[in-house]
Amino acid sequence: MPLLLVLLLVVFLWMVLTYRARQRVRDCRWRENRGLDTPEGRYFVCMNCGAETFSADNMPPRLCLKGVPDPR
Repeated sequence: MPLLLVLLLVVFLWMVLTYRARQRVRDCRWRENRGLDTPEGRYFVCMNCGAETFSADNMPPRLCLKGVPDPR
């Protein structure tokens, strides 16, 4: 019985942590704009919130950048 309670607690904590991690990027839909790419990185625009950013690793951001100043 105690093992079952520990298992349920672990599953509950996992669910809470994954839910909170997805909350930060849930609505963002990043699209590449290759016309604005530079040698330093790729340019991405969020179709949902309108955030714009450059990415040095050529991958879209993992977090929502709504309200963060534009790096240009």
